Amino acid sequence: MPIRKIVRIAFLSAILTVAMMAIKPLPNIELISLLVIVYALLFGKDTFIIVTVFSLIEGLIWGFGLWWVSYLYVWPLLCLIVILLKRFIKEEFLVWAVVSGIFGLCFGTLFALVYLPVDPAYAFSYWIAGLPWDVWHGVWNFVLMAAVGKPIYRVLKKFKD
Repeated sequence: MPIRKIVRIAFLSAILTVAMMAIKPLPNIELISLLVIVYALLFGKDTFIIVTVFSLIEGLIWGFGLWWVSYLYVWPLLCLIVILLKRFIKEEFLVWAVVSGIFGLCFGTLFALVYLPVDPAYAFSYWIAGLPWDVWHGVWNFVLMAAVGKPIYRVLKKFKD
C-alpha cells in the first residue's frame, strides 16, 4: 500500500474521531454518517478501511463493549450503500441527505441487532426505547448533509486531487 494512501486513511480516520468527539455532548447528533457518505463517494472501497480504523480507535477510547461490535457492521454497511447507489445519485446532495436521514432513522435498529443473540427481549426493548432518538438522529443527519455535505465534499475532493 503506498505511503500516500496510508497517510490519507489515517488522516480521514482521525477526522472521524475528532468529529465524533467535537459534538459528543449533543445527543444523537453526529457528523460520522455525513463524512462516511462523502468519503465513500470520493474514496470508494478505501472507506471500508477508514471506518474500520475509526471503529478500532473508538474501541480504544471507550472500551470494546458489545456496543462496539455494532460499529463493525453499521459503518461498513453505510459504505456499501453509498458505493452501490453512487452511480445513480452521483453528486445530488439533497438525495444523499435523504439517504443519510433514513440511515439515522435505522441506526437504532441496526445497533439493536447485536443484542438479538444475547437477549431478543432486550434487543426489542432497546429498539423501542430508542425510536424517538432515532427520529432525532435521522432529522439531524438529513439537516447536516443538506447544509454542509456539498461544501465538505468539495474540500475533500480538492484534498483527494
